[in-house]
This record gives sequence, structure tokens and C-alpha cells, in this order.
Amino acid sequence: MNTEELKYWLRWNRMPGIGSIRFFKLLEEFGNMKDAWHSPPERLLPIIGEKTVAALQRLRSWDPERELRLVQQFGFRVICYPEDNYPAPLKKIADPPPVLYTKGYFAHGDDMAVAIVGTRNPTPQGEYIAGELAMNLSHQGLTIVSGMARGIDSEAHRGALAAQGRTIAVLGCGLNIVYPSENGELMEQIAAHGAVISEYPLGTPPLASNFPARNRIISGLSLGVVVVEATQDSGSLITAGFALEQGREVFAVPGNIGNDGSKGPHKLLRQGAKLVEDYRDILAELSIPQLETAEVAAAEADVLNPSEQKIMATMSREPLHIDQILRRAGLAPAELNAVLIQLELKGLVKRFPGQLYLRIK
Repeated sequence: MNTEELKYWLRWNRMPGIGSIRFFKLLEEFGNMKDAWHSPPERLLPIIGEKTVAALQRLRSWDPERELRLVQQFGFRVICYPEDNYPAPLKKIADPPPVLYTKGYFAHGDDMAVAIVGTRNPTPQGEYIAGELAMNLSHQGLTIVSGMARGIDSEAHRGALAAQGRTIAVLGCGLNIVYPSENGELMEQIAAHGAVISEYPLGTPPLASNFPARNRIISGLSLGVVVVEATQDSGSLITAGFALEQGREVFAVPGNIGNDGSKGPHKLLRQGAKLVEDYRDILAELSIPQLETAEVAAAEADVLNPSEQKIMATMSREPLHIDQILRRAGLAPAELNAVLIQLELKGLVKRFPGQLYLRIK
């Protein structure tokens, strides 16, 4: 796309009241966005409505040159729908974003992606599950998509990065705004090993109303959406709803019935979502052959000694305090500590603050 036409795509993308549906109606009617911008109000009125036409008159003086200078200054890129490097999966949804601001890059393999989303206030178990699923799926060559929010989203991105895989973060604000603020370093890591993207113009604040629309992009980029811990009114369920509309698969991880974060996944399971106990469940549902990795082979080759077997038999997928394990296993405290360290090194248990331990395999 030439620079002149790009400026008009940016102008229309900034216009309040112009979503993707109206944007593409304008493109269909006028053939290009420059002619649409300079059309008389009476021609625009049937497409965008009186209120938006009035707003257009007030915003005609907005200069896209400054936006393009900022894009260059921050090292971002702008990708528009007609361009070859626009993500192919997004072109297939009903309301693709006309413009994407990106930091990082899209790769050919990103067409094979899975989204992992969930609550901003997860349990230690939920954090672990999100990271572990992301890491194992990354080892299988899949790209991990999420929203870079606190909690489950961030752990999903970190899991992919830990596996040296690719991950894509979709923001609900301008690309030059780090939200949440503590995720600045994570954002840089994602951009270096994938992409951080947004449909919103630079400087757009993270308004609550932006996130439902953002969620359609998360699902649209993915073959399926996995929900790990979410309340019944969580935005993660909105993402799952978009996935269904877009013909994507929906997966849910069951949890403790006493945890509010289990209510969202359980609701999805009652509605027909695929149950996930292991990353292999996702691969099987998506008909993706499992690759044998060094990590899988090493884990299966581990042989446990009697003390390790005894401790593993006492533990579950719910965190246990070390005192509970001590009572159940019947080992001396010093021996228990030594065995738990060995099980951690083998990747079979994970320790959390407060002397809590979780069986993870």
C-alpha cells in the first residue's frame, strides 16, 4: 500500500464510530479510503450515520504524519488488511481489524497457534497449568496467543518464551502503552520472539470497552482457545464465544469446585467445550501429530526410588503444605526435604511460596 493511501486508512481507523464493519463498507463503496474521506456528507450518511459524519467534520484536520513518525520512532510497523504480511487467519473472520500496529513480526508458522487465556487473579496451580500448557505446546511447534494481562495471560506468554517458542500478545490499548505497567520487560521479550499487536491507534488508553473487541483478535489468530481459571463473567468467556462464532475450538481446564476461577471453565464444559487435562488433549482435538521431544523422553525415562514413589503417591494436582505431605508420607523431615528437592529437579513437583507443593506430572 502506498503511503498516501495508508494515511487515509489511519485516519478512518482513528475515527470514533468506525468499526471494522463500517470501515469495509466504505472501502467497498468508494474503492479506496482517500475517496471515502473526501466524499460529501450526503454520500457518507447512509453508511456511517449522522453522528459519525458530524465527528468526521471535526476530525478532518488530524495529521497522520505525526502517527507515522511515532511508529518509526518506536520501531513499530503498520500492517493493513490488503497487505501480504497481514495474518491469514484474521482475514477469515467476519470483522477483521483493518489496521494492525505491530512490534515484532509474524512468521509463517504462526498460522498454527493456540490461545491460552484466563483470570487476572489465578491460583498458583492455575499459573503453573497455563505456563506448562504453553511450554509443551511450544515444544510441539505451536505459537501461543494471549492478551498480556496479569495472571494467566502473562504465564502463558512466559511458558512459550521458556520453551524458546513464539508468542503473540494482543493489546487493548495503543502499542506505545505498556499495560499492565509491570509487563514492560515481558512485552519486549514477546516482541523479540513473536509479536505484540494492537488495532488501536497510538496513545489509546486501556479502556474497559476496548477489551471485548480485542478478544476477537486473540481467538481469530488461533486454531482454538484454552480457558484456564476464569469467573463466570470473565472476559475469557467472551474470547471463547468469539472462538465459537469463528469456527475455532474451545477448550477448558477443570478445577477445584470451591474456587471461583473454576466456574468459568466448568460453564464452558457444560456447554460442550473440550476438557483439557494435558497438552496432548489439545493436539488430539486439533489433529496435530505429537512430536517426541527431548523433555518428554527424559521425563518418561525417569525411574523413581521408593521414597520418591511414596511422596508422589501422597500428592495430587492441588497444592499441599509440606506438613500435610509429611503426615501422609511418614518420612523424617530431613528425608522429605531432600526427596522433594530431587522431585523438583526431575520436574515432577513444583514449589510455591508458603511451603506449598504441587504434583505436576
